[in-house]
Amino acid sequence: MRSFSLPLIALPLLLGACATTKEAQVRSALTEAGMSEPMAACMAEPMGKELSVGQLKSLQRVAKLVNTSPAKLSQKQVMDLLKRDLDPETVGVVLRAGLGCFVRG
Repeated sequence: MRSFSLPLIALPLLLGACATTKEAQVRSALTEAGMSEPMAACMAEPMGKELSVGQLKSLQRVAKLVNTSPAKLSQKQVMDLLKRDLDPETVGVVLRAGLGCFVRG
């Protein structure tokens, strides 16, 4: 039984490390997209915890579309793109993260 206890103890640590890595990757992607470091750090925590890798990849694809012609897209067009190409959970997490960080300043 002792041989099984180490992997069981290590599992939460490994899962925590994965979340931290995901959060760091989200923070890096947000700053590379031009977001301020404090705002990116604030938004990366909930996004890294609540979004799956697949959801983050979908968000990355949409961000690339938006960044190819940001001056040509209106705010409504960006929102329509988000709603069309992302699942409602992803949109909700991103909007809650952004709004929460904006309000906290």
